[in-house]
Amino acid sequence: MTESPSSAPVLRLRAPGDLLEAVPYLLGFHPTRSLVIIGLNGSSVVLTTRIDLAELRTGSRDEVGDHSDWPDDQILDETLQVISTSGSNAVIGVVYDDDADVSRPSHLGWRNAVRTLQVTAAHWRLDTVDALLVSRGRWWSYLCTAPGCCPPEGRELAGDTSPAAATATFAGLVALSDRAELERLLAPAPDRDRLYPRLAEFEQQALRARATATIATHQRSVKRAIFAAARTGDSLLFSPGPTGARLSQLARFGVGLQEIAVRDAVWIAVDHDRLDGRALWRDLAVHLPPPYAAAGLFLFGWAEWRTGNSVLARIAAEQALATDPDYTAAQLLLGAISHALDPRRTPRLRLPRSA
Repeated sequence: MTESPSSAPVLRLRAPGDLLEAVPYLLGFHPTRSLVIIGLNGSSVVLTTRIDLAELRTGSRDEVGDHSDWPDDQILDETLQVISTSGSNAVIGVVYDDDADVSRPSHLGWRNAVRTLQVTAAHWRLDTVDALLVSRGRWWSYLCTAPGCCPPEGRELAGDTSPAAATATFAGLVALSDRAELERLLAPAPDRDRLYPRLAEFEQQALRARATATIATHQRSVKRAIFAAARTGDSLLFSPGPTGARLSQLARFGVGLQEIAVRDAVWIAVDHDRLDGRALWRDLAVHLPPPYAAAGLFLFGWAEWRTGNSVLARIAAEQALATDPDYTAAQLLLGAISHALDPRRTPRLRLPRSA
């Protein structure tokens, strides 16, 4: 399951077709084989979530009659519970499946899943405003039966020429081809293990600093270097200078961010918008081997979450925990996303005076 809170740009959505054109920009990618649930408060989008159809226990059965044997769908229940605590009072469900049966509008594929969605939403006091199916470039409504607005052959999606898509693009929103393309942004470099010898050198420097009681000075030096590199806004690997020097810089930062005091100082600066550094955090995430990549993944994810991109933030947090299962900061980030905390309203972090 992935989700993302609504972001700052305002999209004017006057009809279901407009909403469907906006969904890829709300998620950050074009969904396939998915159930997308949009949480609404009045006419405002509060939260957009996505579930893989393969994760739904309700399946795509089309039988009618007695539905007492339908299984409870835990992932739907958990998702709608999160939406109900996000400030939403209504939902719209959208099924994306190019293989769905659309031969009979009254028996569209995934109708049982939609009915389970309606029942579960009602349990969490959420109205189901509409439920839609998108298949092979056209869309249908499960709830509308009026041929005038919902013809049996469905309606064609406008695609990139729609006003919603144009507005989203103008606002700087991006819709990648699929979630896998989003994941590839943080895919580990195949040669990242080559940095282990350089990392070992900087680990030895840190140990010597501790042994000689100069660790505070050492940490300040590393922290200043990280801040300076992050403020350039450029990828470290593509900055001027010898490749070996740049790789050493990555190794130095990777070891430095293992120090909680250094990592937290950077984290606070990112959280308070004093530092962005996503190009640098991505460099660290992609090019450092485990467990050093966890800090870069976490900082990248936190920066993305604060700007409203919870989909990419979730990917980064999950990859950080795959790199280092005990990375508690990534656990915190994943918890904030899973509980649909609004990054615009969540209080900024504060370090204790002793930190």
